Amino acid sequence: PVAKGEAIDLNIEDMTVEQGLALIEDERVQPLRNYLKTGVFENKTNFSFMKAYSVVVAFGDQQQHSYKLYVYYKKVISEYCQEVMAAMGDCCSGEELLKALAELWEKSTILVFWMQRVFQYLDRFFTKNNNEYPDLFSAALRAFQEAVYDRCKDRCIAAMIDAINRERNRHDIDQDVIRLLVEMLCTVGDPQPKIVKEKGAVERLMWQSHSKGCYKVDFESALLTSTSDFYRAKVTGWLAE
Repeated sequence: PVAKGEAIDLNIEDMTVEQGLALIEDERVQPLRNYLKTGVFENKTNFSFMKAYSVVVAFGDQQQHSYKLYVYYKKVISEYCQEVMAAMGDCCSGEELLKALAELWEKSTILVFWMQRVFQYLDRFFTKNNNEYPDLFSAALRAFQEAVYDRCKDRCIAAMIDAINRERNRHDIDQDVIRLLVEMLCTVGDPQPKIVKEKGAVERLMWQSHSKGCYKVDFESALLTSTSDFYRAKVTGWLAE
């Protein structure tokens, strides 16, 4: 941690925005990506955070530089999601798909939370004064939607409904996985999302939405149809006994 009154030795006046982004990459982004892979968050200090944040503040008042910072922020999130999706492959389905998506949703939430903290200054001026550019949380969610959700929503929803039907038939399913994916469905497509810390026995990060996102359109109708079919088949079976 930074000691009280300790100066941050940064010569930002002579720094280009590209050099500033390289500093952010080294100080925050790479340690964060390594944390998502290994569970070990190296260089997680106030000093490291303030160095990266100072770069954003220094360049965040200049329109052309603000845009570069904003693009970089989205790029980090998009590339992480794309890399995980590439490793997952298009053939992934069923329980394997659900577990992989739940893990990606949880880890991308961590990524967005820490990235937004570093770049939050952009929301004070750049995104606030530009209707063309969504706020940082919304931009991150759109990046996730384009890289992940739009690519596998049909497979995901089919696998979720299959899992729910298996539970109805008294088979055990991973409730935590389903909970995370319902959170994803309720958040993707929301106009004003944000990430909050949920206090409890174990503190965790979770998205907070103002609407049901894609849940109603993409999932609810399919679930209701499946539920009707499931119990119709059950009744038919009971009557045939």
